[in-house]
Amino acid sequence: MGIVVFECQKCGYCCQHLIEKINGIINGLFLTNKETKLFPRELISPQKAIGVERPKRIISYQLNIDTCPHINERNECKIYDKRPLACRAFPYEIVGHKPTVSVKCPVIGNQMAEGEKRVVDLAAVEIQASWKINSYLQNRYRRYLKRKAHLWEYDLKTRKWSKE
Repeated sequence: MGIVVFECQKCGYCCQHLIEKINGIINGLFLTNKETKLFPRELISPQKAIGVERPKRIISYQLNIDTCPHINERNECKIYDKRPLACRAFPYEIVGHKPTVSVKCPVIGNQMAEGEKRVVDLAAVEIQASWKINSYLQNRYRRYLKRKAHLWEYDLKTRKWSKE
């Protein structure tokens, strides 16, 4: 197993391809409640919710557009110092409930395509942000487990909720 040091090439791919199909659901960039204030309201949709028979309480949000409105023509983030946790964590991301390395990034994707599993060496900030996303969701979900609630996910394509 080789070790790869991730160095962002500022290609902007991660900021321009935000909508993905994961486990049959179309999702956008994960946002906490506070992070929704960084974007115009019409660009925000719910992402995950808790409820027994239907979604009752939204626990996370998502951007519903494919390109971040904060990226400039030089592929730089205009809100870099206060960017969302998902951006801070990249190329780590949460798929389902598990942290993984995104192959969406051309740098990581090319290295993974070499056929050898590699460990990506990232700054503690990115790793910490990834775990904060996971903790954020788990803390909100844990409160409702006692009520036998389900986790619901909002599909941007169908604009419908489904049980996860």
